[in-house]
Amino acid sequence: MGIVKTAVNKFRTTLLVMVFLIIMGSFGRAAMPIASNPNIQFPFVNISVFLEGASPEDMARIVAKPLENRFLRLEGQEQVRSVNTQSFTNLTIQYDVDYDIDQALLDVERAIGEVRNQLPPEANDPVVRERSDNDFPILVYSLYGFSNLRSGYAIAQEIQDRFEKVPGVLGVEISGVPEELLEVEVSQAKLESLGVSLIEIGNAVRSNNVLIPAGFQDTGSGKFAVEIPSIFETREDIYNLPIKSDGNKVVKMGDVADIKRTFKDASSFSRINGFDAISLSITKRVGFNELDIAGAVKAQVEQIRDDFPDNLQITPGLDTTKFAGDMVSELEGNIITAVILVMVLVVATLGLRNGLIVGIAIPFSFLVGFGILHFFLGYEFNFLVMFGMLLGLGMLIDGGIVIVEYADKLIDQGLERKEAYTNAAERMFTPVFASVLTTLAAFSPLMIWPGISGKFMRYLPVTVFVILAASLAYALIFAPMIGSLLGRRKKEGDGKNDNDSGLIKNAYKKGIGFAVRNPLETIAYTFLTMFLILGNIVPNYGKQFVYFPSVEPWLINADIQARGNLSPYEARDFAVDAENKLITVKGVDDLFMNVSGGGGSGDGVGRGYIVLQDPKELDISGFEVLALLREAVTDISGYKLNIREVQEGPGQFSAPVEIQLFSDDLNLIEKKTRELRAYIDNNIEGLTGTDDSLPKYKIEWKVDVDKERAYQSGISLFDIGSAIQMVTSGIKLGEYRPDDSKEEIDIRARFTKDKRTLSSLENITVNSRNGAVPVSSFVNVEARPNAASLVKRDGRFFYEISAINVPGFNLNGEIGKIQNWIAETGFDDPRMEIKFGGLTERGAEATDFLVQAFYGALFLMFIILVTQFNSISQPIVILVSVLFSTAGVFLGLTITGSEPSTIMTGTALVGLAGIVVNNNIVLIDTFNKLRLDFPDKTSAELISETCMSRLRPVLLTTITTIFGLLFLASGYSIDVLNRAIYEGTSTVKWYQVFGISICWGLGFSTIITLLVTPSFLMVLENLRDYRMQARNFVTSIPTKVRGLF
Repeated sequence: MGIVKTAVNKFRTTLLVMVFLIIMGSFGRAAMPIASNPNIQFPFVNISVFLEGASPEDMARIVAKPLENRFLRLEGQEQVRSVNTQSFTNLTIQYDVDYDIDQALLDVERAIGEVRNQLPPEANDPVVRERSDNDFPILVYSLYGFSNLRSGYAIAQEIQDRFEKVPGVLGVEISGVPEELLEVEVSQAKLESLGVSLIEIGNAVRSNNVLIPAGFQDTGSGKFAVEIPSIFETREDIYNLPIKSDGNKVVKMGDVADIKRTFKDASSFSRINGFDAISLSITKRVGFNELDIAGAVKAQVEQIRDDFPDNLQITPGLDTTKFAGDMVSELEGNIITAVILVMVLVVATLGLRNGLIVGIAIPFSFLVGFGILHFFLGYEFNFLVMFGMLLGLGMLIDGGIVIVEYADKLIDQGLERKEAYTNAAERMFTPVFASVLTTLAAFSPLMIWPGISGKFMRYLPVTVFVILAASLAYALIFAPMIGSLLGRRKKEGDGKNDNDSGLIKNAYKKGIGFAVRNPLETIAYTFLTMFLILGNIVPNYGKQFVYFPSVEPWLINADIQARGNLSPYEARDFAVDAENKLITVKGVDDLFMNVSGGGGSGDGVGRGYIVLQDPKELDISGFEVLALLREAVTDISGYKLNIREVQEGPGQFSAPVEIQLFSDDLNLIEKKTRELRAYIDNNIEGLTGTDDSLPKYKIEWKVDVDKERAYQSGISLFDIGSAIQMVTSGIKLGEYRPDDSKEEIDIRARFTKDKRTLSSLENITVNSRNGAVPVSSFVNVEARPNAASLVKRDGRFFYEISAINVPGFNLNGEIGKIQNWIAETGFDDPRMEIKFGGLTERGAEATDFLVQAFYGALFLMFIILVTQFNSISQPIVILVSVLFSTAGVFLGLTITGSEPSTIMTGTALVGLAGIVVNNNIVLIDTFNKLRLDFPDKTSAELISETCMSRLRPVLLTTITTIFGLLFLASGYSIDVLNRAIYEGTSTVKWYQVFGISICWGLGFSTIITLLVTPSFLMVLENLRDYRMQARNFVTSIPTKVRGLF
């Protein structure tokens, strides 16, 4: 007894299994967390090192270089990048995307341990962390309206505690507040009058702020712990600290300094909508529902507003969960809309009972898919999972349609429904299984897509694979069982459910007649049409490829750049001016700025983002808002404001255009970078927001010490360095942790504010053999230009030019102009390497893989078809339909004026390869069966009967697949759940090109297949007849020869 008969005869067991799978899927869907983007584990490891006061050159030489040399030998690493700025080195190691990130972290930690002794002992221990998609906050709240910074910080800490208790919150980071500091403000006059040196102050703090384990006292009659209080716990502990004794007189810290708990000098400001603020950035844990977290946090915010005074404002500065919620809601609505359309079509075509038997496949396959994706694969419910379901919606009922439609014909012939459904499932088992298997084979290569693009897109083919596998089980096992119980019965006087007459069938019958009578002409006309489309229409009228569809921005970066050694307060003035121009622009909802001084790398003094209003409520597009923002800042002076939309889609790049120059000769690539930048600015009108990573030279005070003279006077470099630190950021004496602080607080000593200038070195003295001597006797202070940062990749100097494309200009076309200029002008140099990163690099990688995936899918399908049909010629005929679908895809994109996307169109072409062959499989399998059953009929009769009998299921399966994507392909989002129709939303823009590709490719291929496949079959039959005639002639020759004698 086969699996079909067992499922039908043991229907109670089959029904229980089906119910169990549905329940499992229901629990899986309820437990499945919702996320805006796929949770991607990026193959990057970041290492940061802090060495206070070191210049970028020193950081590159004594910190970055030893680490780079060791990291370049790590297994699996693909690139090592270092950025060296004042006091900081940040290294990023990029690994192969499939390399185990946990092993990478262990390797990096081990490598750092091997070279730690080569780093300066004063440098902080390197901090190692991995980069994850969850590093980006899902919510940012800004706090303002507090009376002073300390009270605002205390409130922010309380809110931080509340937010961190919300289930699913990974962490809450506070920004916009300087680090706390216990400042020892030393009076120079008191130091000199009491004869206290800076070294004595430092030694006193360091020797008294230590943990001393005193142990236990065991007296025999008891055991007691002995404690020696030695760790600073309060400000008074430091105030009363003895630092020097002179006879009976003891000098305490409070005698020479004013000690206060305060904040470090402001180095940055957070601003929200024109106000200074404290920001709280919330990140989520992997596996938790973004929308649930956002709901819980927002409930906490409402409670906070009730608990604090009305003048305290807590404002959402960023909410990515709103985008996730809108997309999920919109896609769910579109899925329900598509289900309704498909069900109406199926019921109208097959009748109510048959339509319901077919339609149950949709919720069943979806629920089984939810169960497998959640419980076995650990997937989140993101937009790619939903789109995979939307794509699979039309395909997952194909098998059910074929079996139910064939069972319906058997019922019309007089069979009972149980026998009819059993026979139909057994008869169509092989073609249905092969059809689904070829579709799965087409999507299989996409599941091993390498790189970050592959990690991003992998959710789509995996989802399609899972729900199609579930639909196959339904079509071959559960549908026959349900049909045997609930299918229609043939009654007296009932007509056929499928009429042989009708306008479409009559027209198709005439078309088949022509194709069978003139097979070679039909094939010739078909291929001529293909070559006309692909060789003439598309190249001349179609648009060029883009990497990812252009999606209207909802989040826009706003970066402020200014030259010079600006203080944070001067940078804030620029930010205020920019905010006044931007906040009133139509479409702007919130404006967040993080402002810093000009002491960092490059010209950047402010980074922020602009959140646009809900596009469904705006009467202008996001690109129009972007244009208005750029127009609003055309008249600024003193600074530059770079406005760019945040890049959507897979891949890690700061901008669509990234031109990278590498060389060991720093002067060479600096010159070449300036030359290339000038060409782009003056000649490439399709690019905007151009920026580069050239060194931005700023003023640095260089203090040269006369070491010989200092040595003769008995003064060490440490003495001189300590004196200089006292007029800058101060000497770090140690740390302490008061009861009301979560973190250790630095203890720093420095002179009073009026003495914190380099000119004060004239009056600051150090003790020598001959008494107090001014520091200025041993140092020469000179202002010099200095690079703000030095960047290296794989040990070579590296500069980058980045830009974004102007809407309406094709990115690949503009990059092509740059590449042509480089080739024609001899710009390249053998000592230098030029690489095009960003979308160019990602697009080339994706194209290479998708071409290989396409050929791989064809090869897998060919093996499956050869196995099924035990033939070479028939599988070739079946696979010819892939060419038709390719022509249909590009014809559709050309007619609709859409830009083909490397990611979306490429994925659609690979997927279509497995979809379009299904119709041919059913047609040729039916023809082979009829030829065995009716050997006396002519080939033309068999072909005509095959095509006419399979027309309805072929058209039905094609139309249901198209209906699933029809509205998105048309640029509309129809959400029946919210009773809304949207045009051109982000969801539509994401998937419109994919929908156009599937709808046009499948529709065009089906029409051509229904006409040209009969011609191919006729040619194969004619060739078969010729071979038979030739064989008969050859075998008859001996007989004829014997007849002559």
